[in-house]
Amino acid sequence: MVTRKVGRRNRSAVSVKHVIAATLVRVTAFRIHVSLRRLEALVQEKQRRDTLTEYRRDHHRLIGRATEDPSLLPGLDAYEGDLHPNTHRRHLFANTLYQHAYQGYQLGVLSLADLHGHLRYIFQSRAMREYWEATRHHRASLVADSEEAELGRMVDALVAALDHAEANGDDWWVAGDTPEN
Repeated sequence: MVTRKVGRRNRSAVSVKHVIAATLVRVTAFRIHVSLRRLEALVQEKQRRDTLTEYRRDHHRLIGRATEDPSLLPGLDAYEGDLHPNTHRRHLFANTLYQHAYQGYQLGVLSLADLHGHLRYIFQSRAMREYWEATRHHRASLVADSEEAELGRMVDALVAALDHAEANGDDWWVAGDTPEN
């Protein structure tokens, strides 16, 4: 009888060990699954960022070609009214500055507060504000709740604050409310 009791204990101990081992296998498998899903999401995000970066590089190359060769400027004329080629090139450069800041925000290089500060700096320039006004009709076609439309409204408010600061003799670097992240 002693042998039977020991045997039952061994079987019970073996059963408990199997349950523990099976549980550990399930937990490990779940952790691996979660890690793979996270890794997959990171890879997709990196691919999205790489694609965005390459797309913007192409944009800058095209803008650069048009600014170097005035005969290409009419292909990019999306402004209302006729622009002098120098004004057109200034607008294209202003667009490049704006797009650069926006891409920095999209890629996580700039926080929203940093972006606001950077835009406050570049929009203190009268040429940037003229570009912004000339492209108002472009922003009117954006989907109202898109990130770019929201950013456009932020810049509209910033430009209004800069105009107000300029009219009152205030310093441009304190104009506009810094947004919450």
